[in-house]
Amino acid sequence: MRRDPLRAPRSLVALGLVALVLAGCSGPPDVPDPVVPVDPADSSGPAAASPASPVSPVSPGEEGAVGAPGLVWSDEFDGEAGAPPDPAVWQPDAFGHGGGNNELQCYTDDPANASLDGQGHLVVSALSAPGHTCADGTVRDYTSARLTTESSLSWQYGRLEVRAQVPAGVGTWPAFWAMGTDRVEVGWPRSGEIDVMEHVGRSPTLVTGSIHGPTETGTRWQVTREHDAGAPLSDGFHTYAVDWGPDGLEWELDGRPWGGVSRAEAEQLGLWAFDKPFYLLLNLAIGGDLGGPVPPETPFPQYLVVDHVRVYQ
Repeated sequence: MRRDPLRAPRSLVALGLVALVLAGCSGPPDVPDPVVPVDPADSSGPAAASPASPVSPVSPGEEGAVGAPGLVWSDEFDGEAGAPPDPAVWQPDAFGHGGGNNELQCYTDDPANASLDGQGHLVVSALSAPGHTCADGTVRDYTSARLTTESSLSWQYGRLEVRAQVPAGVGTWPAFWAMGTDRVEVGWPRSGEIDVMEHVGRSPTLVTGSIHGPTETGTRWQVTREHDAGAPLSDGFHTYAVDWGPDGLEWELDGRPWGGVSRAEAEQLGLWAFDKPFYLLLNLAIGGDLGGPVPPETPFPQYLVVDHVRVYQ
């Protein structure tokens, strides 16, 4: 997922590298409507706290390299309907400049865009809001949410996992991803970026995973993998994960590996930027370079419904 400079395996599947130029339907069927979800210059800075070093880092390419990873942190989103996600963990971004991707929404800190449903889910809601003035003065026609652990939690290596139901509307672009905690100091792409899951409504059966890093001169390199699930991912909940270690990364869908990239492959393109702590982000974008046009027939609200986020090491 492309970001602006301000912010923003068991065995690998043999796929060719994709080096690119720098360059989220109606309410979810399984949960009730929620009660009434590169980067901002007003960011609060890198993560202030980081868990202990991993016990068993992943080494993609070696069978059993994950060992027996243990759950080190999770958010199951238990709480009262209408409450925001835990503010000690998740901080909402608020801006409308497009995130370096020409996105069409304002990200807000309004619970109408990100709140618990009282049944163990976080619901990120993209709303139609013609002429809405964003926190940075930008005027947009949609509002949504982007949540980050940048000021609270980060991890180096392990399994990053989200169980979620993505929206079906064409023009939606939900993502679960991670950024290096040194983003403020070194900028993007030197901070590195791991896209665990990206989905766009116009390609209902596809999920993509990517990593972004710097070349020696500071320009961006990118590796993207794509997987066809064979059925629309918006039809139900799915578990999206990446196993990340010093030797590479491997993406999984519902516990099944579907693609990966080794360190050696990545270093053919530029510098490896993934031996340091990363923080998490969840968002539901509308339109943009990857989300694409939003046709008039796409209904709003659109929902990204998150059952849990977990980290294993």
